[in-house]
Amino acid sequence: MSEAMLPPDQPSGPALAELIRAVGKDLLARARADRSPSALAAVAMQRFEELARYLGQLVGELGVHALFARSAAAARSTYPWIPATPPNDAPWVSLREAMETQDVRAVEAAFLDLLSTFVELLARLIGEDLVRRLLHDVWGEVFPQASKEST
Repeated sequence: MSEAMLPPDQPSGPALAELIRAVGKDLLARARADRSPSALAAVAMQRFEELARYLGQLVGELGVHALFARSAAAARSTYPWIPATPPNDAPWVSLREAMETQDVRAVEAAFLDLLSTFVELLARLIGEDLVRRLLHDVWGEVFPQASKEST
């Protein structure tokens, strides 16, 4: 999947964006006690890898990388230290290294922006209801199950 294949910008529901940011904070909770950029970056990358492994089975590794590359490109306007990722490389290594050089607030904010942009792009491709179910499959401990009415 190339960036050209992504549909035009159409925002997903604001409820999804708010939910993703809240879930993202929960996903980082265990690293917050440490308050080091290194610990927070490690957990952030672990969470991205979990999502990438699961979604890779559905949209392929290149699809995941294309979505992440587009998310990173959007985030670079706010966080210029986020590296561009070559399409065939796992983006997690260079992103983790970049995050480790930032302060904790910047790491958390960048993770939340990257995650919410990634999920919103995915929702534009496959629909918000399916995205909610997939995220519950990946992170059921913090992501609420989709309501029966939306399935």
